[in-house]
Amino acid sequence: MNVSGVWWKLWTAAWMGLAIVWGFTRVGPAAGFVMDGHAAKIVFFHVPCAWIATIALVTAAVYAGSYLRQQQASLLEADFKCAAAMELGFLFALLATVTGSIFSRLQWNAYWVWNEPRMISILIVLLIFAAYLVLRGSMDDPYRRARLASVYTLVSLVPGIFLIWVLPRIIESLHPNQSFAMGQISAGFRVVMYGMSMPAFIGLFIWMFQLRVSLTKLLWRREARLQRVVR
Repeated sequence: MNVSGVWWKLWTAAWMGLAIVWGFTRVGPAAGFVMDGHAAKIVFFHVPCAWIATIALVTAAVYAGSYLRQQQASLLEADFKCAAAMELGFLFALLATVTGSIFSRLQWNAYWVWNEPRMISILIVLLIFAAYLVLRGSMDDPYRRARLASVYTLVSLVPGIFLIWVLPRIIESLHPNQSFAMGQISAGFRVVMYGMSMPAFIGLFIWMFQLRVSLTKLLWRREARLQRVVR
């Protein structure tokens, strides 16, 4: 993932701002939701966060596979990118959990509903990302860490995708996704969410991904120089 230039970063910021302004000033309320129907507008943030968590997991799996295919010191960059994607996956899964909890409080008068499969599934996905961070932080050898973390990432891909995309669709749910199917949410919501918020969040993910990888490389080089000085 190598996207250079400033133009797309400016576009990401502008598109994100447009999504916020357009979503809250031009899109009308949705039927069947509290706050006079405006509570549904949390989907402009909640849904993209859940999508980006999935994209991050898939991205991490791609780089994990790339590292495991060769396992060369020169390919340690693939491990850096895998780690960056998993860290961002944790962040966006956390944001999806928080925004979902806020919606739950507004709509169902409770921050957490244990019989709601989508809430349980995103919580487990969050724990999958967290376990990766714990595993990675428990080892000092960079090559052993890269190898085991890559294996964990590939193993976690299938349950992660299942929990986010399959399980909530095969179990009865209170999730407002049903409101989209029933037509309670207008086409304006879809325009903002898929045409504005999603592209902006994807741009934000790429931007943060590049920054995190660059920081990891700098820290790695600094540590390598310090080790040479000590020796």
